[in-house]
Amino acid sequence: MKLSGRLFSYFVSLLVVCGAHNAFAQCSTPFASQPSPPGGDVVYIDDAIPGYATVSSGSLNFDTGQYATGSQSFYLQGSGTQTVEIDDLHEFHNFGSGKVQLYVLIDPCDTTAEIKITFESAYRKVSVYWGANNISDPTIINFNRGALPSTGTWTRLEVPISSPLALRGHEVTTVKFQISSGRVWFDHVGTDGAGCAPSTASQPSIPGGATVWVDDSIPGGASLVYGEQWSTQAASGSVSYAYPYFGQSVTGVVRVNDLSQATSSGDNLFLYVMPTGCETLKELKITWFSGATFSTSGCIWYGSTTPAPAIGGEGSCTFISSTVPTADTWTRIEIPAATVGLDGATITAFRVENIGSQVWVDYVGNQP
Repeated sequence: MKLSGRLFSYFVSLLVVCGAHNAFAQCSTPFASQPSPPGGDVVYIDDAIPGYATVSSGSLNFDTGQYATGSQSFYLQGSGTQTVEIDDLHEFHNFGSGKVQLYVLIDPCDTTAEIKITFESAYRKVSVYWGANNISDPTIINFNRGALPSTGTWTRLEVPISSPLALRGHEVTTVKFQISSGRVWFDHVGTDGAGCAPSTASQPSIPGGATVWVDDSIPGGASLVYGEQWSTQAASGSVSYAYPYFGQSVTGVVRVNDLSQATSSGDNLFLYVMPTGCETLKELKITWFSGATFSTSGCIWYGSTTPAPAIGGEGSCTFISSTVPTADTWTRIEIPAATVGLDGATITAFRVENIGSQVWVDYVGNQP
């Protein structure tokens, strides 16, 4: 039996409408179940960023509709590279075998090609990524961490702080989150809390009568060439100076140049040092300089040059002891300037070097 023309047209129209409805059906992103993070996590971005932090690039968009912990998370969404950079952080990353960690949720209705996280300290800038390597920055060391996690579920991403990040003992100041198109939520950002955190050493009793060159600040005209200020350790005042840790074989240096500190004949040179007990200090070397071009120098050293590596130049220095200064304790190192050939000299720079640990330096000067 043949359909009438009118009935046939209605039937075709119905097929077209139904087909169009299926073709343009909306994808609905479901609420992802909350995970159960292990105990011990140290979290510095969750429902908000720390009060001292700032957003230096992009927009920090929070969403109460998805969250791994707390009551909201933040997300990136859009075509091409999407970025949010959080600056002015002060997040210490422990020595040892700890990991950075965060939770991510990829929208199953708007998938991404890449997730990339960049961590920055005063002396290290390193990125890790999952998925495609679309987001390029040749100025940053970049490590692949494998495939993207599954969509529609909160996934915990972990990266060892030791390798590839090389951020043990560093204070991370910036974290940048990036995606290559799509939509991704981020939450519960921090570390797993494992490893060794340096003890805050008690401030020592400091004798009076000294001329102090460096304490909470560097004198006008001078410059901190190596090292950075730390507010977590101080022999005097509220800050000290240290070079971030990069492993047992890397020399850490604190150096101040362009001083102009006159001393008198018979004076002692002194400073305070505090090695962390989280790593084993192998060698410590201290050098003072005089002359506008640092042409004259004298130095002392502690510890051992074997097994290799060693700092170098020990043969022209005064050996003090095979025993290095005590860990987690401020030790005053004081020596007659005459011992290092600088009696009555005007000191124009000093340098503290170590292998094997991280050493804080504070309260530097000369004592009659």
